Amino acid sequence: MVAEKIHSIRAWFPGEPRRAKHGETVCEIGRDVEFEAEALEAFCFQKIADREEELVLLAGVVAFADRATRRLAASGWRRSFRITMPVCDPVFWSKPEICNPLKEALRFLSGDSWSFEFVERHGRIPKLKQDELDLGDGRFVVIPFSNGLDSFAQSQLLKLNGSSATPIRLTAWNRSLAGNRDWISDADGTRYRRVSVPVKVGADTHAEQSFRTRSFIFNVLAGLASYLSDAESVIIPEAGQGALGPSIVPLGAESPHRGSHPGFTRRMAEFFVAFWKKEIRIEHPQLWRTKGEVLALLKTNGLLTGWTSTRSCSRDQRVIRTERHVLLHCGICSGCLLRRLSVSSADLSEAPSSYLWSDLGAPSLDDALSCDARRGTTANDYDIAVHSVLAMEELARKAGRSTEDPALQSTIFDAFGDNSSEQANGLTQLNRLLSAHEKEWTEFKEKLGAASWINQQIALL
Repeated sequence: MVAEKIHSIRAWFPGEPRRAKHGETVCEIGRDVEFEAEALEAFCFQKIADREEELVLLAGVVAFADRATRRLAASGWRRSFRITMPVCDPVFWSKPEICNPLKEALRFLSGDSWSFEFVERHGRIPKLKQDELDLGDGRFVVIPFSNGLDSFAQSQLLKLNGSSATPIRLTAWNRSLAGNRDWISDADGTRYRRVSVPVKVGADTHAEQSFRTRSFIFNVLAGLASYLSDAESVIIPEAGQGALGPSIVPLGAESPHRGSHPGFTRRMAEFFVAFWKKEIRIEHPQLWRTKGEVLALLKTNGLLTGWTSTRSCSRDQRVIRTERHVLLHCGICSGCLLRRLSVSSADLSEAPSSYLWSDLGAPSLDDALSCDARRGTTANDYDIAVHSVLAMEELARKAGRSTEDPALQSTIFDAFGDNSSEQANGLTQLNRLLSAHEKEWTEFKEKLGAASWINQQIALL
């Protein structure tokens, strides 16, 4: 029997002696994991301790390990990591009540095995020039904000019912946002704070593209923002199809996508309680709604202004080219297809020219391409489109099966653990969600017509 390969990653701080053992990969803080002091200064609503700095950097080291280590099809999805991390207080970090929830959250998210060795740290990171940011009086909530349709919608829905909670929007790394400590206003005058993730993984370490631990970085930073601002909660904006769908209908032999899954955030909340001795509430207010239902709710309440400028496409803009040289959605990836389904079900409209593959009613993907596309349809494009369509169809076919389908039962158990009352309610809610998705998807297919390439693919099942 062949022994499982352990991928050993040793974090190294400038100023420390290099003590990498044979077979270890060194992750250099400041090069492989870039720490943006100015962005962290903007993040600090109160004085930040060494322990919080180390938590931010640990998230970066985990992301480095994930991205630098390619998954090999012959070996299966799962990899095994051993992370050696220098910290100021190794005894604290090594406690089982800290380590175990950390490892379990990462296992559930990435599908990999993780272990940690915490050693004494001697190297330092630059001292912050500005430690505290006065948020003033008020109530706050933290929202991971991707400029996608879900995060936009949830930010808008906070304005309902006279909510006085002020959002703190956590965005991806962006140098133009670093150091932004000012209040920002939406078009309607609603004020919010915006902070960006203050770490990023070096650009030359992306051997593995799946990058499941991206959600770990965002959850760590969302938890930290909530802790430092004494926020009421962290709000995960994802609607039900995006949060639960990829776990119910995984792609091939891949581990399910669980970045917005309540099972992952439940595990992160357990880690936060151990780390801070304080509950960090993580909520999923749109979990049991379809994205179309969320859009319809915005429409009913007059909160749609700005929705067309959001982004749903998961693909690199370098492959989405037209003669117009404008920012487009591809139109066929899972994010785009769910967006187009949701727009249709909410009885909204979006210019076909917003998408590279603009005509979903066309009889082939080549015919669906925008007339000014600067490229043809490749085998990879076709594969992406087919998987997107089949995922929507398979999810619809799960409707009415929540009491018997192992994938649905597993999803509910992962989300709520052994709490029987929450499990029972979750199964009821999940069945309603799937029935709503089935209805929306059926109506969407009918609008496209039997000759569309989407319906042709479904007919092959």
